[in-house]
Amino acid sequence: MSQPTVGFQGVPGAYSESASIEAFAAAGVDEIQARGFHTFEDVFVALSKGAIDYAVLPVENTLGGSIHVNYDLLLRFHGAVHILGEYTLRVRHTLLALPGVQLNDIKKAMSHPQALAQTESYLRTAGIAPLVGYDTAGSAELVVQQGLRDTAAIASIHAAKVHGLEVLDYGIEDDPNNFTRFLILSRAAPPPGALLGFAAKTSVVFTPHRDEAGVLFKAMSVFAVRDINLSKIESRPHKPGVLGAGAGPAAGASGGAEARRASAANGTAVVPAASFEYTFYVDLLVGVEEDGTQNALRHLREMCSSFSVLGCYPQNGLVLRPADGSPQTDASPPASSGARVSHGPATRLRVGIVGFGTFGQFLARRWVGRGHAVFAHSRGDYAKTAAGMGVAWVPDAAALSELSVDVLFVATSILSFEKVLRALPAPLLEKALVVDVLSVKAHAKQTMLAVLPPTADVLCTHPMFGPDSGRHGWQGLPCVYDQARAAPDAADCRGGCQMVKLSCERHDALAAASQFVTHLTGRLLSKLQLQPSPIATQGFKALLQLVDNTRAPPSFGLFCARERRLFTAAGVWTGAAFSELRREILDFGAAPPAPAGEIAISRTVAAMPASATVAISDLAIELKRQGKPVISLSVGEPDFSPPPEVMEAAHEALREGKVKYTALAGSHELRSAVCDDLLRRKGLKYEPSQVVCCCGAKQAILQAVLALCNPGGDVTAPTPRCDMSRTRPLDATGDEIIVPTPYWPSHLGTAQLRGAMLILCNPSNPTGALLPRAALEGVAAVLRRHPQVVVLADEIYELIAYDEPHVAFATLEGMYERTLTVNGFSKGAAMTGFRLGYVCGPHGAIKAMAKVQGNNTSCPSSIAQHAGVAAVTHAHGAFAEAATANFRRKRDYVVGRLRGMAGVSCPVPQGAFYVFPTVSAFYGRTAPSGAAPHDSTSLCDYLLREEHLALVPGAGFGAPGCVRISYATSMEALQEAMDRMERGLAKLCK
Repeated sequence: MSQPTVGFQGVPGAYSESASIEAFAAAGVDEIQARGFHTFEDVFVALSKGAIDYAVLPVENTLGGSIHVNYDLLLRFHGAVHILGEYTLRVRHTLLALPGVQLNDIKKAMSHPQALAQTESYLRTAGIAPLVGYDTAGSAELVVQQGLRDTAAIASIHAAKVHGLEVLDYGIEDDPNNFTRFLILSRAAPPPGALLGFAAKTSVVFTPHRDEAGVLFKAMSVFAVRDINLSKIESRPHKPGVLGAGAGPAAGASGGAEARRASAANGTAVVPAASFEYTFYVDLLVGVEEDGTQNALRHLREMCSSFSVLGCYPQNGLVLRPADGSPQTDASPPASSGARVSHGPATRLRVGIVGFGTFGQFLARRWVGRGHAVFAHSRGDYAKTAAGMGVAWVPDAAALSELSVDVLFVATSILSFEKVLRALPAPLLEKALVVDVLSVKAHAKQTMLAVLPPTADVLCTHPMFGPDSGRHGWQGLPCVYDQARAAPDAADCRGGCQMVKLSCERHDALAAASQFVTHLTGRLLSKLQLQPSPIATQGFKALLQLVDNTRAPPSFGLFCARERRLFTAAGVWTGAAFSELRREILDFGAAPPAPAGEIAISRTVAAMPASATVAISDLAIELKRQGKPVISLSVGEPDFSPPPEVMEAAHEALREGKVKYTALAGSHELRSAVCDDLLRRKGLKYEPSQVVCCCGAKQAILQAVLALCNPGGDVTAPTPRCDMSRTRPLDATGDEIIVPTPYWPSHLGTAQLRGAMLILCNPSNPTGALLPRAALEGVAAVLRRHPQVVVLADEIYELIAYDEPHVAFATLEGMYERTLTVNGFSKGAAMTGFRLGYVCGPHGAIKAMAKVQGNNTSCPSSIAQHAGVAAVTHAHGAFAEAATANFRRKRDYVVGRLRGMAGVSCPVPQGAFYVFPTVSAFYGRTAPSGAAPHDSTSLCDYLLREEHLALVPGAGFGAPGCVRISYATSMEALQEAMDRMERGLAKLCK
């Protein structure tokens, strides 16, 4: 036989296409022309009209159950289509991705909800998040179209061939018992004798008399007494009356003599029915021509209000040729003896569609399916897509004028609506009925009345359904309309919809309170990344469904533009509601009310953790006040004085009255000196306008976060890291994303760099680690793939480096333009009490930070700034070398002592003046006093109270197994401190 055209629902690569190819190959047809349709109804319509030769449609799956819509369509199109056979396809789900993508690159898998449910265990084990798509092959197509490299599709292996994807894994379904049964349909029934030699199956549908007790038992007994086996029985509610009555080819066969004549022609028995009836679908494992089957069916008719034989065909087979072996020819649908075949209005319209995106294509399918001539135009080239739908493609809008369209649908987005209207040729608009389908109506109405010529009819519509909800037809679905400037019967062109008259203004007022809330809520919930749960309530399931329904609007810009119009139309602004709810949530369970007579503090400060360093220092000070001989190694403060030149400069400022305000960002003299110093020592070229001098480096970090991080934004830092609580002022940031140092920078990727800022302290507080150039280059290489991330390089300890020179991060290729370099005078110049630091960076960021400072402290101390100028010159060279040598001796002593303590491990720091030993071996032990430290905080508390030694818990730095020790003190104090620590740890028994 010639190469047949076979229709299926879906896009190329669908399981239905695989079933089509396999079923016809099993019947001896090696090549077919497979043609995909958007909906099952589209396939039935095309087959009944002769647009295709055959159709292959699923009716049940061993895991998902019956596809009820196809049973209903079989009933609707009964007499116009016939069952030729069936085919069972084993569904083997395959994980597909773009060429070159590896399995460990995949973060999400997209597919039809049923396929996702059937691979749930596999995805969960693989750590892959499910993402709902329209269908399986459609998801594969979307992965290709959008170039998604972190998303795989779950589809057939055939889809991989069709769409050029690679197979990452095969057979990933959780249950191997996954089979789908398909029916093969044709316009011509198998001729008499065609099933000889085949094991046959007969499908029937009937509605028993509802007023007879035990009628279903009696109906089934007609088969049991004749030893006829059943393979399927299923019930479905249906509209009363003739089985098959509706919008399909059997429509029109109603009551009376005309109905009886139609019944005689198509084998349907008609009995008046009650208001609500149940229909039963039954598959019999016998042929319809056998005597026993004929007697059983005759008996069944007697007890039913409605009855039909849907078809007789081979069991899991297909007959394409009559018994004599001659090629079967397609026959026209049988006459209906007066029953009128109707799919739409009698008048054949010429329909133009401008904008051939998702909704434009949806409209085109519906109008082509109703027998109208459709012409489409759009900015993009959709010629192939249009041809596959039976739509005439018009590449030039001017050519639409020559086609004399009756109705012109403008199916563009709200963003381009007015521009598209103004670009349309005037002759096209003069006599046509122009219809919009925007979801915001007042804007569309005003625009069309202002732009279109007065001779053009204007109809504003909003179909309250889309390609998904209307995929099986729009019969009865609501469509609101406003005849802005149109004839009274203009809305009839929407044939089949339930037309609801509503003014554009009233529509927008209602939409602002319903549609907007729906989409906004769906977008908000999608940010929470909700996942199905085995203990989900019905309410939670409804939320998941809402996320699915609002997951993929065209764009965020379109969403904002549309909702902004709704805000204007309805006068509704939800910001106040959100703010009020947020306030109530945060207030509930926040800090308890202040005692009588005291002032309540804010919830932000109440939730802010105290600095671990400050907490220990305060306790040490209190113990000293009580007369305890406390040695504190908790504060990072050199035990020597600044250079003499610095002290003299401070005295000079006082003597000469230099105690007035300076410029907000610091004196020009100090900022110029900083620029000269960075150019000389680091090769970094800044202008004074790129420097802000602050009250210490902490203020610089605080201002950088406030200036550059949006509320709810994230910052990233390696751990152990300096106490980050100072980077969260007044809810300035959201999450702090921690990257463990052992994996730095190899684990620094998209998930960790989703925020606006990376904070990099080098040399490190608290570990004293100094990142060498190679490690910094590794970080820079990752950052080049994330241009949105700003680097805050905290280099306050850069003068204290032991074995390798410090490398300024801003000197690396491509990093200067995105790096804020924080430095100061507290550590290298021993000027802790002067509270003077600075930050250098790009002009825009520095200007923003100066704006923050102007609303905070204003300029730093003028006296400190005067001393800072001297420090830039005199704190380097010989002073810095002597200070580093001093710190090196102390470092070596402390590390040696710590390594000599059983249970303590300590790396050798390469910068700053801290060591960060691991002491977790002592957790859970008990001292003679009864103290039993269980973490770093309780261990430090124990050492302070029993040995009067102040150390800082590592928990505050993100390393709960460690403690921080500052060796920036005298050698005598260090010797005594190490004795006390060794003694205190030795008291802790296992």
